[in-house]
Amino acid sequence: MRIQRHFAFQPCWSCFLDYFCRARRNTHENLFGKVKGVAPGKSYPPPRASNMIVPRKRRASRSNLTTGTRALNILKNLLASAITSDVGLRLLAPLRSRCLTVVFLHRFSVPDLGVPGHDPRILGNHLEYLRRHRYRLLSVGDLLNQIDDAKPLSKNALVFTVDDGYADFVQVAAPVFEAYDCPVTVFLITDFVSGRIWNWFDQVEWAFLHTDRSSVGMEFGGESVRLAWPNRLDRFGASDEFVERLKRVRDGEKGALIRRLGEALEVDIPSATPQQYAGMNWDDVRRCALSGITYGPHTVTHPILTQVDDGRADTEIFESWRTLTAQTDAAVPVFCYPNGTALDFSSREKSSVVRAGMRAALSTIEGSLESSSAGVSVPDRLAIPRFAYVENKAAFVQIASGIEQKKMRLWRKSPPPGE
Repeated sequence: MRIQRHFAFQPCWSCFLDYFCRARRNTHENLFGKVKGVAPGKSYPPPRASNMIVPRKRRASRSNLTTGTRALNILKNLLASAITSDVGLRLLAPLRSRCLTVVFLHRFSVPDLGVPGHDPRILGNHLEYLRRHRYRLLSVGDLLNQIDDAKPLSKNALVFTVDDGYADFVQVAAPVFEAYDCPVTVFLITDFVSGRIWNWFDQVEWAFLHTDRSSVGMEFGGESVRLAWPNRLDRFGASDEFVERLKRVRDGEKGALIRRLGEALEVDIPSATPQQYAGMNWDDVRRCALSGITYGPHTVTHPILTQVDDGRADTEIFESWRTLTAQTDAAVPVFCYPNGTALDFSSREKSSVVRAGMRAALSTIEGSLESSSAGVSVPDRLAIPRFAYVENKAAFVQIASGIEQKKMRLWRKSPPPGE
């Protein structure tokens, strides 16, 4: 009788999920116009003049939503809270595949240094939720074993990864993961951890935060681009947009553009790493390894690999793995692509990863690995998908429980509205 009631709910909840996906697509369409060929989980940028960069945080703060869209967002939030409640998850259980989901984080909040990042209290609450609901918490090494064993998951599983290797991981995040006995793998930029460099994208942010100017003009590949920021929040947005532009230029031009940015903003970018941007050191790495933390390579200097030549791509991959294994016994043979979107690596980088002796690689392409009777399905172990960690409870539970993966599959199957 209980089983029959479960299946009686199935069509209803399927409709809800399908509506949720269509509503999400409709929201983007109402705001920005119909856009085709954009991957699920990616944002649809509004049209803008080719010579104007609109800071993303300014764009997000504008009140340009219609009454209908606001109502739709309220409905979506209510629905998200309902389906991620304990009752909602039980009702949706027959529709959800068991999933192995990898999530990634970067920085953790250190208010005394002015470092924005994830709140350790929220992270702790999420880990407590996962433990209370009996999720499997795996390391990246466990992930490899689960894939190789070809055994189905007995319950949903989550893998936590942290990219780059900032000092705030040691100070803020490591104690939280340890308190909940949660494995975590940190992917290290090896020259950053060795103290030879500070990250190029942090140099851009530092320049925007320390200038007295409120606008700047730059040339990108013969195109004139101008940014303006009336407040501190918009400085972060302008910095983000500048970094996004730099990701799409050849790496050899990037350093010169950052130097020109400093000149245009009338600031001297420090040669030494400021404290708020400091990385872990190798002593930190080895000390954290004693509590079970593992590590993977994330290149030597964090270039966008598709923007460098063959020799440099090989060096970034091979040398980061060689340095990591020389410095710690807690290294796992899994690479992590910088930035990690489909534009940021190719078959060339995959080949280098294999030739360097590694067994898998992580991307930032959204998705979970689904389990079946044949084991965990991995379409490409050299481009394993990951979700960005989110602090919103309902959104986090959707990712962890496999609901987000189900929504993405329904979204891909359903035609765009109006077609």
